[in-house]
Amino acid sequence: MNRREKWRARLAGSYWVWRLYHLLAADAVAIQRPTKFESVREFLGDDPGVVLDLGCGPGVFTRYLCERATQVWAADIDEASLRRVKARHRGMENLGFVVTGAERLPFADGCLNTILFLEVLEHLPDDAAALLELRRVLRADGKLVLSVPVPPGEVNEDEPWGHKREGYEWKEIASLLERNSFRVTAHRFAEFRFSRLAGRLIRGWRRNLHVPAPIFLAWVAYLDRLLDGATRQEGGYLPGCVVILAER
Repeated sequence: MNRREKWRARLAGSYWVWRLYHLLAADAVAIQRPTKFESVREFLGDDPGVVLDLGCGPGVFTRYLCERATQVWAADIDEASLRRVKARHRGMENLGFVVTGAERLPFADGCLNTILFLEVLEHLPDDAAALLELRRVLRADGKLVLSVPVPPGEVNEDEPWGHKREGYEWKEIASLLERNSFRVTAHRFAEFRFSRLAGRLIRGWRRNLHVPAPIFLAWVAYLDRLLDGATRQEGGYLPGCVVILAER
């Protein structure tokens, strides 16, 4: 590793540099913030206990969870991504790391209070088997906080970790959870027509200019909050995802 690569790795491993990047540059995380994150935090609650953040990606909720949970396990199939999350969260004494997929988890039966599982299920060839595995490691009163995209969306199943399906219509994902012994207790739609527009603007900027998109493009997504709340909850305005709270 040359000097330039070392500096890039050091900057990527800094929590505050990472946060600064997300204040200046727009990506999928920036689009999710206006309408999705509030629902995720509400469903997690203030005392999530022992938590598995499965498919944690860049660690968007890692620090939030560590500040509230007894123990947090950050897990991802991408070892390089998990190393960056670990570097960004040095000093978090209740945080552990596991390289794993969802289909076979290295945890004992019934040892977790909460599983956070955001935008992962659509990547898995056997979604039902993954849900059964999640149920196995949850305690009898455990909860699953899940989000999945709502079609229309992308399919890139030729990629190793690509989307195997566009997403799930609400009745489809609710039925899948119930068939695999989860009880759905609440759900919220998120990322509506203006979030979808922001996503197209950001992708176009990156494709044409080959540099990160400026944060103001993501601000378009905040216009979703001006849409009628009742219609949003019913699944109107082309929601991009649905956040679900389910119990074992």
